[in-house]
Amino acid sequence: MHRYWLAVLALSLCGRIAPAQATVSTATPLAKKVIEYGWDVPSPDYVRAHIREMEQRALDGIIFRLQGGGNVLEPAAWDEGKFAADFENVQQIAWEKFTDNFLILWAASEQDWFDDAQWQAIEHNVGIMGKAARLAKCVGICFDAEPYGKNPWAYSEAAHRAEKSFGEYETMARQRGRQFMQALEKEFPHPQILTFYQLGLFQEFCRPMAAEERAATLSQHGYALYPAFFNGMLEAASAETGFHDGNENAYYYREAQPYFEAYHRITQRALHLVDPALREKYRAQVRVGQALYIDQYFGLRSMKVLGDYLTPQEQPQWFEHNVYWALYTADQYVWCYSERMNWWTNTDVPAGAEEALVSARRKIAEGAGLGLNIKPFIDAGGQREEGKSAP
Repeated sequence: MHRYWLAVLALSLCGRIAPAQATVSTATPLAKKVIEYGWDVPSPDYVRAHIREMEQRALDGIIFRLQGGGNVLEPAAWDEGKFAADFENVQQIAWEKFTDNFLILWAASEQDWFDDAQWQAIEHNVGIMGKAARLAKCVGICFDAEPYGKNPWAYSEAAHRAEKSFGEYETMARQRGRQFMQALEKEFPHPQILTFYQLGLFQEFCRPMAAEERAATLSQHGYALYPAFFNGMLEAASAETGFHDGNENAYYYREAQPYFEAYHRITQRALHLVDPALREKYRAQVRVGQALYIDQYFGLRSMKVLGDYLTPQEQPQWFEHNVYWALYTADQYVWCYSERMNWWTNTDVPAGAEEALVSARRKIAEGAGLGLNIKPFIDAGGQREEGKSAP
């Protein structure tokens, strides 16, 4: 039965992304890109100095950070002068092979959704980041909604929760999403917006349900206000702006089927969280991305995970499997995350990792099959994981 549904989903996916029949002979290949991000995230001065060596990696671009800061929702206006060195360095980066690069923006903040003065400061900060991304010749920005600090999305922690309903907060969050996008596009027209997750994160809400039930349950979610903010961003975005849902949950996939299920959830079921007036815009401008987590596959995390229960020969095969299916199902971008390794200083890069990446990319480019059956050793590794026994 799983094979049947996998085939159905594959045909559906191909139908969405394939060029029209009349133009097949002249169409260019689908542009599938692998973008790197992790604890080794570089700043512009490093990239400027090391770009030639960095571009030797089997990647298409990076997500980088500014030295001047990146918590863009801070409710105090930044001094643009502290970004002078960043502005200078990003303009001097001689990109060649890395064609698709993104500037990271973080979301932790103690901002008040109802404070106009704070949001005027936030718009100023967003404009600085947009200017930096434009000067760097980025294709867009990466907006990391995960709050590494104070959570702005949780209605349960909102400052005026006793006086203002969840609906009132949603209305204001949507307005702020519009302001965010307008401030960004004022400095950086038509960007690509890569996020590690968008509405696909809310799997339990991506289904038909009464509006009252949805509001009551969503209001208790840690990201309760994120869908409204995203709707505001989408509403204000120009027609040329693209949104890429990075599907962070793909970190942990062990087979092909979940990639297709995620594609369907993001492109179809997530529409339950989109204002009906914006659904056609969502269909036209939102794209599916996929995620990879090297530490998970090679057992580099601080906690024991499946990768710890695989052999050194099996680990890169799991990685290759996930690279292959991530690229197969992504509309354009796959982002490759790591923590306890560093691509740029060649520190603790797992044996076989880059070879697996190259192999999967070659197979996708050639239209070849994966040629690997990881199920037997993934199942065996899972049993060892349950029993906490060594491979």
